[in-house]
Amino acid sequence: MQKRWYELSPDVCVVISRIELAKENDRTRYARFILWELHNAGYVPNQEIYMKRISSYEMKRWYDGNKTLFMAFEYLKDADKNMQSDVAVNVLRKIREEAVA
Repeated sequence: MQKRWYELSPDVCVVISRIELAKENDRTRYARFILWELHNAGYVPNQEIYMKRISSYEMKRWYDGNKTLFMAFEYLKDADKNMQSDVAVNVLRKIREEAVA
């Protein structure tokens, strides 16, 4: 059985799982943080790919209805493996910090 893109990295898999279990407003906040982290890491999104995916995809995954989350996950998926891992570690740190606060 083929693994999903986020299951190939333990850090990314944990972050995706934690976001899936979060409340909707927290999901959006974490998605914005993912986008911010990607930007800071030097990721340059390919808007054409994103627009093609959003216009041709049947929205049936748990995160598809939240456009910010959809965009964050699509960009994270397109980032290289090292960047994915670095962003995931930073997002996980933020999630944990908020849980303690």
